[in-house]
Amino acid sequence: MMRRVVLAAVAAFGLMAGACDRDNGESEGPRVRTTTIVEPETRVDTVPQEEPAVARTQWRASSDTARTITGNLRVSMEGRRGGPLIFAFANGITVRAQPYDVEPADSRSGVGGQSFAAVLGGDPRVDVFLYRVENENVTASAARGGLCGEGVSRHMAVSEFVDSSGRWVFKIAAFRGEAGPSSGADPELCNAFAFTAQ
Repeated sequence: MMRRVVLAAVAAFGLMAGACDRDNGESEGPRVRTTTIVEPETRVDTVPQEEPAVARTQWRASSDTARTITGNLRVSMEGRRGGPLIFAFANGITVRAQPYDVEPADSRSGVGGQSFAAVLGGDPRVDVFLYRVENENVTASAARGGLCGEGVSRHMAVSEFVDSSGRWVFKIAAFRGEAGPSSGADPELCNAFAFTAQ
């Protein structure tokens, strides 16, 4: 009889010890980081963008300025990449322009301390392509004149990218000054135009 009581006590003690071990293992829970994270998250999603006239060529005027002055746009390469682009606007303006630089859209444009993104109304995470206007032909059907009205456009800043609503957009800023954008001198912004892919 005594032997049974001792065996029962040993078994009960074993069960309690096992339960304690089981409880201790479960009470640890998930590991928690003991330090506070104070560094900002700097990774951002990349914005799809293209070099003008490579993938898309036809654009619908989407801003009031574009609808009023230029109408829809067709962009084409003259020859191969790196050569002049032809910007043919439906309202009778044709511009032949030579690319000369690529700048981040968040860099200064030279227009009142504003970035290219601010001037274009574009995305600061993309690139802006800079062009020197070699020829601007304005026909009689262009009732409002060329890109700079009665003045002659000398430079253009262009950006093609996907906007926040998922549309491919094409942004153009036209300048009439002899000094180009981001040169340190005022490039004399005259108009900015917005287009969406057709």
